[in-house]
Amino acid sequence: MSDAPRYRGMDAAEIERQYNFRAMVPGHGAVIARWTEDSAAARHSSPNALLDIPTGPHPRQRLDLFPAGDGAPLLAFIHGGYWRALSKDMFAVLATPFVTRGVSVALIGYGLCPDVTFETLIGHVRVGVDWLFEHGAEHGVDPARIVLSGHSAGGHLTALLASESDSRLAGGLCLSGIYDLEALRLFSGNVDLKLDGPTAQRLSPLNRVPEGTAPPLVLALGGEESPEMHRQQADYAAAWMQRGHEVRTLVEPDADHFTAVDRLADPSTPLFAAALDLLGVR
Repeated sequence: MSDAPRYRGMDAAEIERQYNFRAMVPGHGAVIARWTEDSAAARHSSPNALLDIPTGPHPRQRLDLFPAGDGAPLLAFIHGGYWRALSKDMFAVLATPFVTRGVSVALIGYGLCPDVTFETLIGHVRVGVDWLFEHGAEHGVDPARIVLSGHSAGGHLTALLASESDSRLAGGLCLSGIYDLEALRLFSGNVDLKLDGPTAQRLSPLNRVPEGTAPPLVLALGGEESPEMHRQQADYAAAWMQRGHEVRTLVEPDADHFTAVDRLADPSTPLFAAALDLLGVR
């Protein structure tokens, strides 16, 4: 019997099959290119947008804000990229459909591993969220209706910050999030993340479900994502419910790890409707 490290009975090769999303979706490059092109057009065509607001000293600590008017709720979005790639600039495509419904949108940037440590990265996002609570009202945002959201790595960060928020956030929407980081210690990307056992345990949302007040969560992912991603979502939802917190789970059919983001920008989907519900928009 092999004494190689395992996670839930899986060796490193199986972890790679379950968690290497780019390898799992051969067409991911075209999806990312489309996000980039459409988001560049959205940034260009949004004259009221406040772009690249500095929230800290790191060059990637920047925030984009697309205002929807006075007293508007706010959807703040944290991009994915396995904490190692992509940028907020690629997700301005999310702004237009929400602004059209009277929802302001913020895109939060942060430093990436290995340029910064995993914990430093989390601090960057936390400071970005703090900026929105401290300054959002100056740009028409209703601070009582701020919903934090994120995809993939951003889903993990959303869950982590929702656990800290008490009643400050109106809700959290975690899309394709990873809630137990222990799995990633065997993933090839950990060469950049540098997660060890204690750090993975400490920074896993699954281990940080609050006992007291917590905002309602929506946990969602694509129907075509790996069995491990479905298991991660189910386990985190169960842990949240065990503490008596409100949580709703969604599976967007025929969507993979990348096209799940498109569903958040599509007003015809259950995911878009769930976001509006958290924001108090009917």
